Amino acid sequence: MMMPLMDGQTTIRALKRINSDVKVIAVSGLSSNKELALKAGAKSFLQKPYTSQDLVCLIDELCKTS
Repeated sequence: MMMPLMDGQTTIRALKRINSDVKVIAVSGLSSNKELALKAGAKSFLQKPYTSQDLVCLIDELCKTS
C-alpha cells in the first residue's frame, strides 16, 4: 500500500496502537496487499475498483460484529 508519508501497514499499526478496537478497512488496487493489510491488523480489505454499495455493505457487516 503506497501513501505519501507512511505506508498502509504502518498506518494500520499506528491506528491500532491508538485504539485497539478500531476497525480498519484497507483499500488497494493490488490484491497482493490484502494479506499484508490483514496481517497488519485491518479488519477487512476492499479491492479497487469497488462501488459505494460494496463499501456500505462492508461497513454494515463490520458494525454488526462489534
